[in-house]
Amino acid sequence: MDLSNRLVEIFSEVLGLDGKEINNQLSYHESDKWDSLKHLELVAAMEEAFDIEIEMDDIIAMESFGKIREILGRYGVNV
Repeated sequence: MDLSNRLVEIFSEVLGLDGKEINNQLSYHESDKWDSLKHLELVAAMEEAFDIEIEMDDIIAMESFGKIREILGRYGVNV
């Protein structure tokens, strides 16, 4: 599976969103389904799926799907 599709799948599973609703503008502040608990679930799922350990500063900075894609790129995950 393509890593980009895997990231969309993670968001879809954790947040209960249709894949078509997931785009770079999807943000923590604007989605009622993306709360602090779901944020931690997303981080755990990404760490497991991509075999990485995300630093706390990056976890805090993950405010949108687009920003997450950018941050994951710094960990060698090109999504």
